[in-house]
Amino acid sequence: MIKELKLIVADIDGTLVNESRSMMPLTRKVLNDLHQRNVLFGIASGRPIGDHMRERPRHWNLDFYPDFIIGMNGGQLEDSHTGKYEEYYKLQPEVLKEIIELMSPFDVNPFIYLGENQLLYKEDERSRESQARNKVNVYLANDISDFWQKDSSNILFRLGSDSLMPAIEKHIADHPSDKYIGYKTQSWLVEFNDPRVNKGIALKAYCKERNIPLDSVMAFGDTSNDNALLETAGWSVCLKNGTDDTKAVADAITEYDYNEDGVGRYLLDHIYPAMGWEIK
Repeated sequence: MIKELKLIVADIDGTLVNESRSMMPLTRKVLNDLHQRNVLFGIASGRPIGDHMRERPRHWNLDFYPDFIIGMNGGQLEDSHTGKYEEYYKLQPEVLKEIIELMSPFDVNPFIYLGENQLLYKEDERSRESQARNKVNVYLANDISDFWQKDSSNILFRLGSDSLMPAIEKHIADHPSDKYIGYKTQSWLVEFNDPRVNKGIALKAYCKERNIPLDSVMAFGDTSNDNALLETAGWSVCLKNGTDDTKAVADAITEYDYNEDGVGRYLLDHIYPAMGWEIK
C-alpha cells in the first residue's frame, strides 16, 4: 500500500468515467476532497490533447481542473498550470507505411489524428459514432499513401468485426519490430506507436519536472495501453472491468467497476483508512 499520496493519475474511458462518459458522484466527491488535501490529479488518454480534451473535465463538475493531461498514450504531455506542452517519439512516414502493409491482410479501417481531427481511409459506422461523440472533423484520404506523408504520433485501425482481434493480436506478435508496437485499446480498435512511447514516460516526465517521487504516485487504468502507467506509479489499481493483462501488472483490483464508482469507492475504502483520513 502507498505510504504517502502526492499525485493520482487516471485513464479516462473505462476507468474514471462510466459507460455514458459521466463521472460518478462518489468519485467526484473523493477527488474534490483529495485536491483540497493538495493531492495533484492528472488524466491520461489515448486521444490527442486539444480543446476537446481540455473541455472534457469541465463536464465532470469537479471543483478544480486537472493539474496535467497525458495525451496520445504518452506521446503528449501538458502542464495545466504552466501551459508547457511536449511531444515524444513520433512515427516516421516509412514506419507508418510499414504498419499499414502489416495490417493489409485484415478488414480494418486506418486513421490518424490531424490535431484533434481524423484522417480516415473510409467512413464506417464506428467512425461516424466517434465523430458524433467526440465532436471532431473527419477527412477522407484520397489514397492510402496519404497516411505516410508526414510523421504522426500514432496510427489506429478500427476493425470490421470484433472477432478479428485474436488473429490480429497474433499477427502483430508474430511480426515484432523495434520501430513500433501494436496493441488492443478496445475490442474493435488496434493502435500502433513508437515503442518508446507509453503513458508511463509522460508520467515520469511530469513527476521529474515537479520533483514528485514516483512511489508517492497512484495510477488507475483498465486496459493494455494503461499497463506502463500502472507499472510506473508507486501504487497501481486496475478497475474490476479491466483486461487480464492489466490486472496482472496492477497492485490492486477494485471491487467495483467503472459504472459503480470503482475509483471513488477504492480510494474511500482503502486509501483514506490507510492515510487516517475522513471525508466530510
